[in-house]
Order: sequence, then C-alpha cells, then structure tokens
Amino acid sequence: MVSRVVLLTFLLGTLIFFQYGYRIHSFPTVYLKYLLLSIYSLTGIYWYLLKKSQNLSFLAYLQISVDIILITVLVYITGGIDSGFSLLYHLTIISASIILYRRGGYLSAALSSILYGCMLDMQYYNALGIVQSPNFTAMQVLFQVFINILSFYTVALLSGYLSDRLRKTSHELRAKSMDYEDLRTMQDHILKSVRSGILTTDLEGQITSCNPAAESITGYSYTELKTRWHDIFGNSIKELFGHTDDLKDRPYRFDGEIVKKNGDVVILGISASLLRDDKNDIHGIILVFQDITKLVEMEEKIRRQEQLAVVGSLAAGIAHEIRNPLASLSGSIQVLQGELDLKGDDKHLMDIVVRETDRLNTIITEFLEYARPQALQTEQILLSAILDETVLLLKNSRDFREGITIRVDVDPDVVIKGDALRMRQVFWNLLINSCQAIPDTGEITVSTLQVSYGEGGAAWCEIVIQDTGCGISHEYLDKIFDPFFTTKTRGTGLGLAIVSRIIEDHGGIINVESETGRGTKFRIRLPVLEEAEAVSLPTRSGHIVSRES
Repeated sequence: MVSRVVLLTFLLGTLIFFQYGYRIHSFPTVYLKYLLLSIYSLTGIYWYLLKKSQNLSFLAYLQISVDIILITVLVYITGGIDSGFSLLYHLTIISASIILYRRGGYLSAALSSILYGCMLDMQYYNALGIVQSPNFTAMQVLFQVFINILSFYTVALLSGYLSDRLRKTSHELRAKSMDYEDLRTMQDHILKSVRSGILTTDLEGQITSCNPAAESITGYSYTELKTRWHDIFGNSIKELFGHTDDLKDRPYRFDGEIVKKNGDVVILGISASLLRDDKNDIHGIILVFQDITKLVEMEEKIRRQEQLAVVGSLAAGIAHEIRNPLASLSGSIQVLQGELDLKGDDKHLMDIVVRETDRLNTIITEFLEYARPQALQTEQILLSAILDETVLLLKNSRDFREGITIRVDVDPDVVIKGDALRMRQVFWNLLINSCQAIPDTGEITVSTLQVSYGEGGAAWCEIVIQDTGCGISHEYLDKIFDPFFTTKTRGTGLGLAIVSRIIEDHGGIINVESETGRGTKFRIRLPVLEEAEAVSLPTRSGHIVSRES
C-alpha cells in the first residue's frame, strides 16, 4: 500500500505538472486530481480493513482489482491506445503474482485484458466523449488488444513461476533453518555440558570461540580469552603451530602450562585437531583440553614414592656395610690425630681425611633420613617461633655473609600441628640454599599469609621464602625435588628431596617459582589450627616448651 501511494503520487504529480505547464493532453487536469484523491481515500480504507479483516487473501484481491480499474481509467484519460501508462498493468500483475502466487497473477492478467479491451472499444466508438477517437482502424485496435493481452499473460506466467519458485525455496529454507536451529541448539547444549574446555582458533592462532568449560578452567571470560590469547595460551599455541604437519593425519596431543586469572599455574592436557569445512578446507584448529595439574602431581608423587622404595631397599645394606666401619675409621683417625705430632703437609692431609670422613658421614645420614624417615612427633607449634629461631641460627652460620639481608614478615598468631624439629629442618635447608644462591649481595624474604585454600574453605597458611640469587634454570625446575639431583659441585642432592618429603608428611604442598638471574621463590602451604589451647615453642636446644595462646 505504501509503495502504491508513493509510485502513483509521483506519476500523477509529474503528469499534473506537465499538464498545467504544457497541456500535453486534452482532458481537464481536475480528472487527475480526482484520481489522486481516490487513491489516497482507498489507501485509508485498505489500512482500516487490514487491521479489521481476518481474510487477507480477499483484501489482496480487492486491492489488485481496484488498482486495475484505476489504471484503466488513467490509461483512458491519457490517450487510451496511445497512452504510455499501460505499463502499469504489468506492475500490478507482478505484484499480484508475488502476493497471491500464480493464481493471482493469471486472474489479474485476465481482468487487465478484459478492462483494457473494453477501454479500447469505448475509445474507438467514443462512448463517453472524453477521449477523441484518433484515426485508426478496427484491425489496429484488435492488434493492440492482442499484443497487450499476450504481454499480460506472459508477465503473469513468468512472475507466477518465479513467485512459486520463491515460495518453494522459502519453505525449504525455513525447514532447513529449523533443522539448523535444532542442530545449533543441540550443539550449544553439548558444548555447555562437556566438562572439557573447547577452543577454536583461526590459522593465525586467534581464538574464535570457546565453551563455558574453557572459561571455567582458565578463569577468563571469552572476551578476555579472545583479546589476551597470546598471554594466556602463548607458549602452548606456539608449540602447537610448530606441529601443524602432525595434525593432518591424527590429533596432536601435548601438555601446556598456563597462568589462570587468579594467578595459579595449571597444567593442561591438550588435544589439537584441524578445523575443516564441508569441502575439507582447513579454517583453523580445535583445541580440547582438561586441567591435569592434580593428575601430574599425583604421578609425580607416585614416581617419587617408587624412587623411595628403591632407595629404601638399599638403605639397610648401606647402613650396615658403610656406616659402622666409617664410624670406627673416623674414631681411629681422630685418636691418631691427637696422639701424633703432625706438621706441615702431614697435618694438612690428616685434616682433609677427618673433614671428608665427617662429610661422608653426613651424606649417609641424609641418605638414611630420606629413605627411612622417622615418625612425626606432632605438637601444636607457633610458626613464627620456628622461623625466628631458624633465621637466628642462619645468621650465625658460616654460609651467611655480610652482604646478605634477611627480612622477616611473619604472622605471630599462626599455629600449625606438626613436628617442630622436622619443620625447622625444612626452613633451614631452604634458607641455606638461598644463602648459597646469592653470589655477593642480596636479600632473603620470609613471609606468611593465612589463606583459604582447598575444599570446604579449610584454613591454610602460605609461607614464602624468596631470594634475589642466581635463580634456577627452567629445565631444572621439575627435577629439584628429585633425590640426588643437584647443580652444586659439593652437595648430596637430598636437601630439597627431604624438604618435599617432610612437607608431604605434614599434609602440605610446596611449589617453586624461579627464573635465571632473578631469584627463586618457594611457596609452602600448610594446614593451620584455627583454635588451639596450647602452642608449642621450640627452644634453641630443640626441646619443646608450652605457653597459653
């Protein structure tokens, strides 16, 4: 209706303009004004009926029929057989075919043919006297009617065919759209239900989509993943795009390490496959991943336990075959050292023998302590007391140098349950390592933080021992807790292994962060006692005293 008003207003307005200015037709201009007013009035009636009528097909037939009548009137008053407005019949037939399909197109072509033929007969016989009959014969009228009727039905045939094809295509598209919508809904449900993270990337590694599990595992929203992918998945994706050839035949599986939004470092087990379309063209990569941090930690723990089992089977033999003869040998040498009057190189050699005998005894002692740890003597311990005492002992040890500064920031009220002597050994080993890692000058920081960590909101204490020393190479970080692994020229490689064992026996966790040239940070998490009646304090001599907390 809007298109009809706009089109006829333009045509009749143009015709009125030329009729006023140039008098191109003999009829009065007022006829055009009446015709335009009729169009506006009918449009208002159509608009009203559109809101009230339930039979839209009847309303469409009514409008098209009236349009054909109005076009016939316009053609008649603008010259009839010589009028150029007969083309409007074709527009009406096309619109009828679009709205009412092939049936509407044929009916509108039939009505147009009847009215056009009657109009030419009226003009030929000058029935109304409005349009003067030009000098043309009956055969010319018959030829003109034949040509226009042929064009009417041709337009009806073509537009009806296209309309039916469009309707059929629309139905098929609607059906496919419904199937696609069902498929998309099912896909969304599957992606939301899968517990594994799923990401898709383009060929440049840019993340294009992800499922809720991916957001949950990484801690980042889709927007953050998309904009910060190079920070979050940078190393993993770089490793992946270095193996794109491996994806052509089968998925490529690897482990990648990322930092979650809360700062935790997690290990992901990632499976990568090529993203292909229906034509088998590659458009990107699909990543399916899971958080396997706990699994890796469990495997590492089992591996250490297996190593411990092997070591334990040798411990008894080593203790029997080496330690007792070594004690006798050490005692005999010390007696000889006191009785013999050694000087010069002889005294120096005897000192070397005594020192190396003591060092060998220390190695065996640490070995046996790792292989056959003693049962924990658990007490309620004030953590700050152990740390303060250990720091004091460190400052008086030979490994502590003048260029080293120790800063202690410890919560004085944190209480844990454990073996005071074993925990002091943990802090001693870590602080000694920090001193040895600092070449000339540097700082060691000891701090505690009570945090909620783990299921059920259980209270845990985090102890951080950080130094500004030479750091640990990335390739060694996974090995530093292994027994007998050391980067020092003089060392047993059991110090950190014993530390890890003691922390595990206390139900805690120890992690390390380090970078070559920028220092090392050890994080120890231990469960704390939220309520305690008495707190055990280790004294300088190692005995336990108690005070009310």
